[in-house]
Amino acid sequence: MTVVFSRRDAEWFAPPGTHRRYLVAPLTYRERQAFRADLAREGGIYPSHAQMLDALRAAVCEASPDNADELLAVIDASEATPDHAAVQVQLGTIEAACATVPVYAGLLAARQRYLGTLPWVAARHALRGWEGDGLPPFRRARGLVPDDLLDALPQDDVEALGWRASTLMQPGQDAAKNSGAPSPSPETPAPMTAG
Repeated sequence: MTVVFSRRDAEWFAPPGTHRRYLVAPLTYRERQAFRADLAREGGIYPSHAQMLDALRAAVCEASPDNADELLAVIDASEATPDHAAVQVQLGTIEAACATVPVYAGLLAARQRYLGTLPWVAARHALRGWEGDGLPPFRRARGLVPDDLLDALPQDDVEALGWRASTLMQPGQDAAKNSGAPSPSPETPAPMTAG
């Protein structure tokens, strides 16, 4: 586990296709915890891949097509061989066919809600300033950019800078290198007796 106590410098970020710039700060450990709590409150949970596959199996059983056994075998194969391109294409077809089956559709909606909320919440926590034509004066209240101010920004900008803020929350390469298992300590030398 990597715990980063010091903050890297904030960076200016310009979303593609715009001259507006946003000052985005990597979050401290405590700020990341607050971000995660807000994301859980507003975005819900991100269903895991295993949960999605289980729901897909249930959707196939619920839809009860004539080739259900074959479809279930494809789902199992996709789980066993995630790098097998042809199987993943078949899985995509099954996912599309089951997208409206309630047991699967509910988890799809949960994923979309989470992914749609993440950049908004990340921007709210990580923004430290901005510059550019048409932008209102920047402010933060209680350590966050207020919702009304984020609403005034172009939606594409909020999404792009939110994903950039999310990337900055990840440990850098140097920190990742330092998060491996510690080197084994040398054995304690045997006590020596006075000769």
